[in-house]
Amino acid sequence: MKKILFAALALVVVMASCVKDPQYPGVTISNVTYTPTAVQADNDVTVMATITSFNDFIAKLVYTIGEQAPVEVVMTEGTEKGLFTAVIPGQADDVTVSFYIVAEGELVAKSPVMEYTVGAVALDYSVLRLNELNGNDKFIELYNSGAEALFLNGVYIEKDGTQNWVADNTVSIEAGSYLLLYSEDVSAAHEGYPESLIFHSGLSAKKNVRIQLFTPAGESIDDFNLVDIDQNAPEFIPYSGSYSLNADGSWYYADPTPGEANLDGTVQVMGLEGGPEGPNFHNLILNELNGDTKFIEIYNKGNLDLPLEGLYIEKDDKDAPIWIGDATITVPAHGYVVLYSEDVVADHPELEGTNYIFGSGLSGKKAIRIALFLADGTQLDIFTRCPDGGTWGDAMSNVAPQSYARTPDGGDWKLADPTPGEANPADGEPIPQE
Repeated sequence: MKKILFAALALVVVMASCVKDPQYPGVTISNVTYTPTAVQADNDVTVMATITSFNDFIAKLVYTIGEQAPVEVVMTEGTEKGLFTAVIPGQADDVTVSFYIVAEGELVAKSPVMEYTVGAVALDYSVLRLNELNGNDKFIELYNSGAEALFLNGVYIEKDGTQNWVADNTVSIEAGSYLLLYSEDVSAAHEGYPESLIFHSGLSAKKNVRIQLFTPAGESIDDFNLVDIDQNAPEFIPYSGSYSLNADGSWYYADPTPGEANLDGTVQVMGLEGGPEGPNFHNLILNELNGDTKFIEIYNKGNLDLPLEGLYIEKDDKDAPIWIGDATITVPAHGYVVLYSEDVVADHPELEGTNYIFGSGLSGKKAIRIALFLADGTQLDIFTRCPDGGTWGDAMSNVAPQSYARTPDGGDWKLADPTPGEANPADGEPIPQE
């Protein structure tokens, strides 16, 4: 990220705050999983899902046992905000159970159908992997590195967080063989290709993309997450070849080999989350600031745990950082770290002697600038609230006890109820600038 003069950046941020924020779309159901993954006779099965919505809703688990009529169960929200669970009672061996989740309110959302068979032999899906991705011919290739044929019924793929393919009971891969899936965008060019091997989304060679492979129970098998395609040389974007897995286990650009062994490429794919260039610290953002209970929340929107050693926070125009990270603090993937002001350390005796305390106050009724930096001075994120022509510390309308919060996590800055260390609300109110 290029460094930008602070005065210019502050002007851009303040001006941007006057623009109406876009609305977050509707209801989302994600991270549907069940446990135990290898269901045995009489095992109760707990189904879990993350659900977010602007409006009130009722979450229901709808399951079908064999050929019986569907059963609806209201799901309950646990201590983790947005995480809903319900239980399917234990069944006898050989019974097949299918289920989906629906969120009903002003808007309605429904998850894809999942299923399991009681007493089925547990399959080792770890031998399955994403092997080649091509955004020009628009195919996804899977490879079975195991010594036996692998039946894929229920295995599914998500593109950018949305399920776009699920294997039915006709799909399998022989040992040491490949399975080729084509996008519906090019299905006309593959007339007669089995519908079971068509995925329902596009695929681009010139955009960031995430392709995830899951077991029928929702456990991750493989994950290709290109978060910064611009790190690659321009002559490879767009590129006529594939993202191809080399023999060394890393992703390279290579000529396409659909349904056959990959050719070892010589140009490595950069910009992958956790790729050869190392962790992407630009996934760290300021996520919530509260001037009432005086905390700063940092959020990791990536898929790798990120240590905060050397990172620092600046406030207003102070000469020195108000906080510097050390090796004791790591932000988990899709998780949070909450820092508290030295002004309220007495309210948090558990933090005494730790580095979770920043050396400054924090107010919800003053003009303020909070900025997060890498150790080399690269700015990762910034929040400002300041009246036109004002200076840091000027009196402003008091927003306490609400927080300045990205809604939802990583989204636009709004006023919202405090959620330290937990997911922010899906939406909030505009932040007053007077």
